[in-house]
Amino acid sequence: MNTNIKNIFIILGIAITTAFWTGCRTIGGIGGAMSSEMPSEKVVPAEFKLAKTEGKIVVFISQPGWIRSPMDLRTALTRSMNIALVEKVRIKKERLTEYAEIQEIRLALPQDKKDDVFETASKAGAKYVLAVQVMDFDLSTFAEKDFFNGIMTTKSCLYDIERKKIWPADESYKEITVSIEAEKGTVQTAVGKLSNATAFCISRYFYDCKTVRFRIAEEQKEIDYEKW
Repeated sequence: MNTNIKNIFIILGIAITTAFWTGCRTIGGIGGAMSSEMPSEKVVPAEFKLAKTEGKIVVFISQPGWIRSPMDLRTALTRSMNIALVEKVRIKKERLTEYAEIQEIRLALPQDKKDDVFETASKAGAKYVLAVQVMDFDLSTFAEKDFFNGIMTTKSCLYDIERKKIWPADESYKEITVSIEAEKGTVQTAVGKLSNATAFCISRYFYDCKTVRFRIAEEQKEIDYEKW
């Protein structure tokens, strides 16, 4: 075999070896990309997994007398919270208490106990109480009075019936502010949208919520998403 033929075989050998290792690296890169978590699959871990508890849950909404509203926010917020707990957190409906029952219990309590969260929860046979207080509310109309601007701020805590605060663990309470702008509809639909947005922003902390769905347009508070 002459020198030229030997050189050809050597060059071919080097080329084949290079192609082999390049291919291995490419396949490894593809495999790594395929195994990495897609953005749509990432979740914000629950701060407290409420669905893993047992026993009845009372959602107790308090609205101070100085907060004026065109309709009872307690009714709207209780309804929205119960729906969110069933649909998002996967709480069984029978574990929740409707506002009508809560109101009936409160009316039967002594005057100095009517606003006592734990007295109401105890009478309802609840093991847990999600206390939500309306801190600020405003709803205004403009144009032809069928467009609304609105804002609602609440603070919330989850307790067990022994009055021990369970959530949030690292804060005194969870404050949520939501708003709507130029929302077409009625007073009922505007309040309903604010209530639904508030209910979602509270309930999302009780289950592993997909990151892409964690924040909604109505929410005002800035959140650091870099850690997720």
